[in-house]
Amino acid sequence: MGLFSRKPAPAAPINRDVVRNLLKLGMAETDAADRDIDSPEFDAAKATFERAFRAAAPADQAAAHEALRRHGY
Repeated sequence: MGLFSRKPAPAAPINRDVVRNLLKLGMAETDAADRDIDSPEFDAAKATFERAFRAAAPADQAAAHEALRRHGY
């Protein structure tokens, strides 16, 4: 450590309820795409997920994206 080293910034808090909701919506979107990607059900699921994702904080978005990727969605 040098004379002018800085402490890393604390990580942003993650809202588990928001992340859990994003996971549920992301899985519903993927399941609807697996059934029929051209269906109105998929379009509605995709729009709902994207709306919730945009409204979430960046830390929540990153946590949800990582969890969906880790579980294969």
